[in-house]
Amino acid sequence: MNIQIVIRGRQFHVRTLEDGSAITEAAADLDKRLTEQAERSRSFDEHSVVVITALNLISEMQMMRNEFDDQLREIQQEVLSLKELVSSVLQEE
Repeated sequence: MNIQIVIRGRQFHVRTLEDGSAITEAAADLDKRLTEQAERSRSFDEHSVVVITALNLISEMQMMRNEFDDQLREIQQEVLSLKELVSSVLQEE
């Protein structure tokens, strides 16, 4: 499927295997973030705005990945504890 998105006033044609809603939503989010960054740093050119926005997105993604990894470790520890508990209960019987 081919879809059309607009980012910072420029049209892009994107091919996707899905219905395009995820790409459309991502493009709208990116456009909003770029616009907000451009408003905060009026003296920057468009290239700098894109780089700073990309760095912000990568930083946000890394924080989310770290949180996910921490939660996964906690879940794995809980599963291990439950497994040990079940094993000890079964041995008592």
